Amino acid sequence: MIAYEDALHILRNEAALLAPVTVPLADAAGLVTAEPIASAAQVPSFANSAMDGFAVHSADTLRVPATLPVRGSTVAGDALASGAGGAWEIMTGAPVPDGYDAVVKIEDVTVTRRNAEGRPLEISLTAPVERGNNIRSAGEDFQPDDAVVQAGTRIGAMQIMALAAVGVEKLRVHPHPRVTVFSTGKELVDDAAIPLQPGQIRNSNAPYLLAALRERGAQATYAGIIHDEPEVFEARVREVLAASDVIISTGAVSAGRHDFIPDSLRNLGATIHFHKVAIRPGKPVLYARFPNGTHYFGLPGNPISAVVGLRFFVEPLLRRMTGQDGESFPLATLANDVKKKTDLRFFQKAVASIEANGMLCVRLLDGQESFKIHPLLEANCWAILPEGKEKFAAGDRVPIAALQPGALSLTYTGEDHADHATTVRRLQAVR
Repeated sequence: MIAYEDALHILRNEAALLAPVTVPLADAAGLVTAEPIASAAQVPSFANSAMDGFAVHSADTLRVPATLPVRGSTVAGDALASGAGGAWEIMTGAPVPDGYDAVVKIEDVTVTRRNAEGRPLEISLTAPVERGNNIRSAGEDFQPDDAVVQAGTRIGAMQIMALAAVGVEKLRVHPHPRVTVFSTGKELVDDAAIPLQPGQIRNSNAPYLLAALRERGAQATYAGIIHDEPEVFEARVREVLAASDVIISTGAVSAGRHDFIPDSLRNLGATIHFHKVAIRPGKPVLYARFPNGTHYFGLPGNPISAVVGLRFFVEPLLRRMTGQDGESFPLATLANDVKKKTDLRFFQKAVASIEANGMLCVRLLDGQESFKIHPLLEANCWAILPEGKEKFAAGDRVPIAALQPGALSLTYTGEDHADHATTVRRLQAVR
């Protein structure tokens, strides 16, 4: 049995980056950039108006009231015009004509003369207009060579907006990992329409793993249930090996007579890097690697053990394979007293919340047993109780992790909404 940090160290060393591929920007959501991307252009590409109003030369407005003739009109999409003094009617997003250095919004002018069609011919101003007022300068958002995204950035809608704005059509990314999921155990039933016989249980691990893997972008495939038959297992693994970056199974990794997976992996030529980690739940977790590079995780069969295995072993490997940094976990103040075994790291179902004083707190839930799924429906995080300590008192600070990678979804127990907003922004930055 090894320590959790030692297991993570092994995973980091074994997790080679997936070879980059080039994809269209429209297909990049959820993928991770393989190289930094800089802007090749100015954004905006021309000076344009931030308001509907009138372009003016600021020097003409220093002495008020100022009456200015309207020389022309420009709307978004028009070509750049050249002005000749006075004012120029302009719409939001339209290019500011040469000769003007400010825009006054339409609410701040009085139209003193119109033509027969109602178009303004003359305006009056009662206050000076500052140079640059209501003008979006060329390159104010991005200049050529400005960084847009760094290597290792997971592409979301905001990144796609920025990349589209600077004209990126294609980008180099690490592909989604291909993950194959097996279940083991003759007691498992996949088909919900089949009545359970004595000794049978519904297979909840495979649906969970497939859903969680797909949520994080992996190409997850289900390979079915294997009924404690080593020869069948080995044949099925051979079938999927070449098409899988990672294989995950649940069950058959403890110390029982039917826990055949370690021996079968050795028969298949895999190297077992660790089997049993000093954690709870999920201590029997196994990690191996095949000669072709495919990674293998044998997760315990109890549901919460499988959940912990995915969250705290598989996820760090997948992040490393796709070029992402490791996660950082914020510290929260315990609301409970708790005891545990000194030499084990515990992952506990918990609820994190923000108190009235802005403090991040975490409350451990009842029902920490590894077979109990129901408390997960109440939980919004994992409380991590490190090894090396037996007793934790209310008020101690411990790391917490979102149930799935990403921002924590928090409840708020206080009334100071300014503190609440500040704390939520801080936590949402923790990935």
